Amino acid sequence: MQAYVPGIYPRSEALVQSTRDLDRGRTTPEANDEQVERDLHELISVQQAAEVDLLADGMLRWQDLFRPLVEASAGLEPGPMTRFLDTNTFWFAPRQTGGAPKLEPVGERYIASLPGSRLVTLPSPWAFALSTELTPKEIAEGVLKPQIDALDAELVVLSEPFLAREERPDLGTLAEALEVLTGGPELAIQFTFGDAKNVLEAGAGDLPVQAVGIDFYSTHASDIPDGFGRKLLAGVIDARSSALEDPEEIAGFVAQLPVDDIALVPNGDLQFVPEQIARQKIQRLGAAKTAQAKEAVA
Repeated sequence: MQAYVPGIYPRSEALVQSTRDLDRGRTTPEANDEQVERDLHELISVQQAAEVDLLADGMLRWQDLFRPLVEASAGLEPGPMTRFLDTNTFWFAPRQTGGAPKLEPVGERYIASLPGSRLVTLPSPWAFALSTELTPKEIAEGVLKPQIDALDAELVVLSEPFLAREERPDLGTLAEALEVLTGGPELAIQFTFGDAKNVLEAGAGDLPVQAVGIDFYSTHASDIPDGFGRKLLAGVIDARSSALEDPEEIAGFVAQLPVDDIALVPNGDLQFVPEQIARQKIQRLGAAKTAQAKEAVA
């Protein structure tokens, strides 16, 4: 049993204010950078206290899941502001401006150095291509593969918030793109914020990745097929609610899943709850891992 925290983490109130002040010319980039570092240090401390197995940097400088990669890619630009699913947040959908995109990998400003084994979250090639005229394979080749090759990480979690909402999800096209990304760090595809029944029935357990993430606030445990052939990132912390989970209840739920290799994760980006709530959710994630280990021994 493992636990970790992929995705975008909420900024503290101090960082939100610092960023606003920077935009309005009331503080300096250096002072804002110092606040980012304070937020990062706090996030690392919370994860270490919860004994997560892979550290994440919380993507504290990412405006959304795509923007730094779009801005670092020739042939792409931020497109129109688009509502993110049914939330009260927005993102700038990637838009193609030329031929095949070519990324100059982003460095430590967007993917911070961490004091231990780490994971990195990137958009899935299907999600990235959705608002462009490019194929997921072209996004994988021109954008995601160069970034993954530049990483020092044990696991890359590819966040996919859209495909599970398709009535007939095209896993063949996704698999073709994911094949491009193999050969480096282990890969996970996480179907965030949605009922994964359709993608599971379509064969998500056969995708060329080491792990598959499922939102168990939208997906029934009974939808996990017997003989599921991948590590399961079990989305057991609800990133869309400020209610705090019971670690013992999580442990009991996980014990019923027909999978041996499991990592406990939030069901999506924790950025949708306040930072002080996100901190407590990470603590409960770690407590659930401990509770499940005790239950397994008993």
